[in-house]
Amino acid sequence: MQLLIASNILLWLLLIAVAFTVMALVRQIGVLHGRIAPAGALMVDKGVTVNDPAPQVTAADRHGRPVNIGYRGERSQLLFFLAPGCPVCKSLLPAVKSIARDNSGSLDVIYVSDGDFAEQQALIEANGLQQASYVVGPEVGMTYQIGKLPYAVLIDAAGTLRAKGLVNSREHLDSLFETLHLDSASLQHYLHGDPSHSHDHEHAHTHQHSAQH
Repeated sequence: MQLLIASNILLWLLLIAVAFTVMALVRQIGVLHGRIAPAGALMVDKGVTVNDPAPQVTAADRHGRPVNIGYRGERSQLLFFLAPGCPVCKSLLPAVKSIARDNSGSLDVIYVSDGDFAEQQALIEANGLQQASYVVGPEVGMTYQIGKLPYAVLIDAAGTLRAKGLVNSREHLDSLFETLHLDSASLQHYLHGDPSHSHDHEHAHTHQHSAQH
């Protein structure tokens, strides 16, 4: 009987020790999670510098109509560079369309691609982009030195390039707009305290959109 009681006490002690160990692990996981930096669009340091005037390009959309990019106007522009053969590009289209809807009064979303027109048309029809501004041609990508996809560029109404970077998720797209509020070229520069990419524009335009997934 005494052996049974002793074994039960030992089991309870072990159970309590395991419980405290689990609690400590949970707490440590929470600390590590809090230290993880938010992921933002990866800005490749080539091409136009953020907060410099955006290159002005007039390209033709898929109907042959002119599309002015980088000029001063009443609305900001979001350039989304994609390709029919890019699976990640396709996965981001619902998020890009959501941003376009949420900011329809202040933002023009321009889809930029290149390549076979039949493939472009299939992508447009499959993703409901018939009414979107869709440019097909190499001019814009070459001017902005786009080397990898999917890529996005944010230009404000004054014609200033405000943010750019590789985008692989809705979070990356949202980070382009967050940099306007953080007064930094990218989340990476903000987290590393790099002042060389900050701006002092007093006419920063606020873009509000819901993070629908």
